[in-house]
Amino acid sequence: MRKLGWPTLFCNELVIDTEGAIADYRLRQKDGKRMTALALKQLNYRVVAVGDSYNDITMLKEADRGILFQPPDNVREEYPEFPVTHNYGQLKSIIQET
Repeated sequence: MRKLGWPTLFCNELVIDTEGAIADYRLRQKDGKRMTALALKQLNYRVVAVGDSYNDITMLKEADRGILFQPPDNVREEYPEFPVTHNYGQLKSIIQET
């Protein structure tokens, strides 16, 4: 973190076992991605969210604009309401249209 200038991080916690291996994780907040989008909207920000899988769907639905980036076929098929991008150029274009 020192090399990054000690940025503010809002992340979950890894549980480390006695041998130093990752054993589990603890969520900082349930449905944190959606809650972040909601909080930003409550501060009058326009929220554009980008995700690629099921754990991003509630955030994408909460955002003013949700975009799928290189999602697996099953996610793309289940959520046709979101535009799908396959590269950063496409993503930039959709964001600029917003």
